[in-house]
Amino acid sequence: MKSSLLALMIAAVSTGVAANGYQNESTVNYGWGDLGNTGLDFDAWQLSHRFFLTPVDTSGATPLAESAFINKNASVFGTLGRTSVEDYDQNNWSVGGEYMSSQHNFYGALEWTHYSNTDDQTASATLGYFITNDWLAGLLVEHNRPDGEGSYTNYGIMTKKLWDLGTGDMMNLEANILDYRNSSATRYGVGADYYFGKNFSAGVGYQWISDDVFSESEDSLSMRARWFAMQNLSVQAEVAFDTLETGDDVYSVGVSYRF
Repeated sequence: MKSSLLALMIAAVSTGVAANGYQNESTVNYGWGDLGNTGLDFDAWQLSHRFFLTPVDTSGATPLAESAFINKNASVFGTLGRTSVEDYDQNNWSVGGEYMSSQHNFYGALEWTHYSNTDDQTASATLGYFITNDWLAGLLVEHNRPDGEGSYTNYGIMTKKLWDLGTGDMMNLEANILDYRNSSATRYGVGADYYFGKNFSAGVGYQWISDDVFSESEDSLSMRARWFAMQNLSVQAEVAFDTLETGDDVYSVGVSYRF
């Protein structure tokens, strides 16, 4: 019985590795850190699943992490999260979708998040256009309704570009600007990921909030890496220093499985 079960598991993994595509991706992430100068620790779990409306082709030279972006595969997703601070637990869930197609260059994304036992909700949307097959630019809209604090909407712009370096390696560059309508501040973000072939990437990100693009009042630097141990199995890790949300360092690790 044990040998039969082991053979079945090996066959399932081997099938996923042999196939040049996938249509589902499940991810588990765990994060932990401190809440600024409060002396309180927190930890957070997140489980998400994404379903692609058409199978994602991974047979080309594109990094496995960017296959859906390059092939323009539309998807829907759902996420469950739980954050614990001392004896207090906060659950949240979100649903959304990402629309793009190889038949045209238009792009759209939408996500709605709700926090349990509160009226706190967030909705975000992106409307974009592929300037080239590997370069996306778009408009951002973020609507927040904090519990008991009314609501407000932020607007911004974003761009994402995947560069083929001609050596078998690629680089991903991203940038975004979001204007906070309930204050006079603006959030800026830039990031880059270097893909060493198809299976491994290392990246860095920088975010800052300021009234002026060149004089930040708050900022955060992050470093991240992702490795596909097999074509359908990857692990990732990230550390963010002085995050904008907590004011302190946050660490996270995760694993994703495609099938």
